[in-house]
Amino acid sequence: MWQKQMMFPVFLGEQVPPETLASTLAELDRCLQLLEDKFLKDQDFVAGPHISVADLVAITELMHPVSAGCQVFKSRPKLAAWRQRVEAEVGKDLFQEAHAAVMKVEDLPPADPAIKEKLKPSVQCLLQ
Repeated sequence: MWQKQMMFPVFLGEQVPPETLASTLAELDRCLQLLEDKFLKDQDFVAGPHISVADLVAITELMHPVSAGCQVFKSRPKLAAWRQRVEAEVGKDLFQEAHAAVMKVEDLPPADPAIKEKLKPSVQCLLQ
């Protein structure tokens, strides 16, 4: 959902409305709290005492807002500790390599204007 609200307008070169940004960040905060309360609880990983695919999927999703500058781990010690455990289990180098592309999104060149114009009607339909 956040991709539809946040990424498509950015792709089209439009500003994200402040109310959309605020609601998206509120939803992200709600999801982070749910992850902590329902899944991590008092265990080391999402599905129990050992790392699983669930942890890998969850950390991958969380790295997207991190790449956009959201400090999702800063005020959440339980989530930050979980991230460190996942990174340790995967290995620091592999963890960084796996997330390198998403973390360098700001370094990407702007999309070709002709391609943006061609895709604009389709993207606008998705925003409806």
